[in-house]
Amino acid sequence: MKKRMLKIAMSVGLIMSVVPSFTASAAMYATTSNVTTNSLTLSWTLQPGENAVQIYKNGSLLTSTANTSSYPITGLSPCTSYSFEVRGTGSFGSTSAPLVTTLGCPSAPVINATATYNNISLSWSASNAVEYDLYVDGNFYTTTSSTSYSLSATPSRSYSIKVVARNATGQTAQSTKGVATPAFFQTYTQSGMSNNLVLSTSFNNTSSTTGSYIYFTLYRISGSSSTYVGSTSAYVAAGSSGSIMNYTLAYGQPSGTYRIEASSSTVVVGGLSFYSN
Repeated sequence: MKKRMLKIAMSVGLIMSVVPSFTASAAMYATTSNVTTNSLTLSWTLQPGENAVQIYKNGSLLTSTANTSSYPITGLSPCTSYSFEVRGTGSFGSTSAPLVTTLGCPSAPVINATATYNNISLSWSASNAVEYDLYVDGNFYTTTSSTSYSLSATPSRSYSIKVVARNATGQTAQSTKGVATPAFFQTYTQSGMSNNLVLSTSFNNTSSTTGSYIYFTLYRISGSSSTYVGSTSAYVAAGSSGSIMNYTLAYGQPSGTYRIEASSSTVVVGGLSFYSN
């Protein structure tokens, strides 16, 4: 009886001595390389005694392969994160590669802006995007496939411009830029003027909350120099519009070329002109 028990114990010991070789990791150091928008290469290091492995993508079995330490993964989606695990067959262990994201993600647009008193010209650059959503002061404005856009604006105002770039599969990246428009400024030059110089123009205060002055300044032009002749101003209530007709800016002026400058923080003029009589 004792001899029989000894044989059993020895058999168990033999089995236990064999088990560790089958529970060791079959593959180690899983990595990814050659990543594109829809493919990559998965690599690993096999351990002694094992050559067949199973590859899992995002927790689901993708394929089995043998006698190799790498495998090409295809059919992936752009700008998508994947996890990969390499498992040994039988009771061998496994190794996982770091989370990897395929190419094709849109990059944050770099926004450039040029502003006048009534316009903002925008342009931006963003890779891997097929269309762009434009927001002004937090409100959706439009969608365009172009990398430039022109916005109507009002003088002396700050705008928040956001551009959201979107790729073909819906992933997005965005940037925001603050843009300020300058005050209104416009000039009108007329040659062959003399004697009394008379101004006519229409006006509109673009601010619905603040009244503002509009200033008119007259210069006589000679070559590259200018001589101040006179100026006047008019107050325009918030949100008001109207016209100034046949207002004499200067009297008894010599014949020559004259330039009038109109400026205001929020008032815009239209049809600015003057004549002599």
